[in-house]
Amino acid sequence: MMRHARTASLLLLSLGACHQKATDQPTPEYADWYTIKAPEARAIEAVTGDIDHTLIITTRYNIYRTTDRGKTWQTSQPSNLGIVGFMTHRDTLFTLTAGLGSLVDSTTAYATHPTHYSADQGLTWQRYKFTQRTAVFAQARVPRNRVRTSSGAIYRIAIEREPFRPGSSSAYIYTRGVQGPAGSLISLPQEHEINSIYLDSKARLYVAASAPLCGQGKNFAFCGEQNGVLYVSKKALP
Repeated sequence: MMRHARTASLLLLSLGACHQKATDQPTPEYADWYTIKAPEARAIEAVTGDIDHTLIITTRYNIYRTTDRGKTWQTSQPSNLGIVGFMTHRDTLFTLTAGLGSLVDSTTAYATHPTHYSADQGLTWQRYKFTQRTAVFAQARVPRNRVRTSSGAIYRIAIEREPFRPGSSSAYIYTRGVQGPAGSLISLPQEHEINSIYLDSKARLYVAASAPLCGQGKNFAFCGEQNGVLYVSKKALP
């Protein structure tokens, strides 16, 4: 679609050069999950790509790209708008900077509104101009809180509510993992605020989350550093 962007040699200079950044401490390994830590003290908002090849995450205001499972990162900042998701259309990757729906109810929450695009897997970015809006804009609704496997099974972020006080209509909202078919629950090794989920081409589940939490609701507290965590299932979802 936009392969001409590959030859735009000055593009990197106009948007700020990417640089390598490494995380200081490795994240723990688990029997069912690979884990990758964000390279800055923010939650991971969304993810796209493939852990075995090129993986791209956003912490809302920065985009990070890794080809070695988070050992080193390249970063770029194509926008000061909050990035809540990604969309791939043909050979082009788009940032999505608006939300539709809510993560805390039973409906589907979407990432919408493309603002920048990359034709080289997130290495460089260009502004998606108003005059370029085509059918892509009308189709730009990527679910954030649910995924569907090739077999038709639906998985969604599991939500739990705790009323502020008995009888209160207001409540603290907790994310408790990923709910599968027939109410089955896929739990994470630690508690987190989950922002979005994603499936790669091998049907592996990716969970974009905050740093580990040692308290939620009125007792909200991080366990230590605030770098978000990405979980990737070692097995494909059925």
